[in-house]
Amino acid sequence: MSSSLLRFEVSRPTSSSSYKNLVSSRIFGLATFSLSWASNTPHHINTKRKQKLCVKGSAQEIPQQLEEDSKFVPLDPEDPLFGPPVLLLLGFQVHEAQKIQELLKELDGEFMKIMFCTEDMIPRSLWEAVNTRQTDLKRVKIAESLPRICFLSGLTGEEMMMFIDAFPETGLEPAVFAAMVPNSADKPISELMEEIMGDHELLNGSGSS
Repeated sequence: MSSSLLRFEVSRPTSSSSYKNLVSSRIFGLATFSLSWASNTPHHINTKRKQKLCVKGSAQEIPQQLEEDSKFVPLDPEDPLFGPPVLLLLGFQVHEAQKIQELLKELDGEFMKIMFCTEDMIPRSLWEAVNTRQTDLKRVKIAESLPRICFLSGLTGEEMMMFIDAFPETGLEPAVFAAMVPNSADKPISELMEEIMGDHELLNGSGSS
């Protein structure tokens, strides 16, 4: 079995209706961040959505070749949170942050910090990058010509999967989502990009064969 260096999923368009029916203040488990996460209180999440997430994270969806060749594993709803609450965006444009912020607001995840990858972050570790200060996104010099990746930090596996499931509601182009885990935190972003996109190509190749 391959080691869990990073967990990732790929966003796909969905035919689901608007998430406006999911109005619980704890739908994303984020509104009660300081209380429920600190005390490990179980999150109250829509049962049907939770069941869908568990199925989506099943190893049965991962082709055998990808399981054998990959350094990555699919997201698991039971994954614990790790790192600061950050969404680190690669290959995104500054105007897209507004749509993502709106989604976070709908999911009661406004405390999540949106960050853009800069050129100086690429050779640095993922941990250093997500702990960088970006006070004004409009002034950030975003690194260009990068694959479209969103690193998620500071969320449980279940919460990440909720966000990924809802992402198509933004109307933005699909992206590859990767969760920061302890074994990947010290790796350079440049190396992680190559590994993520390599697995992404393996997954696409398996799906098209």
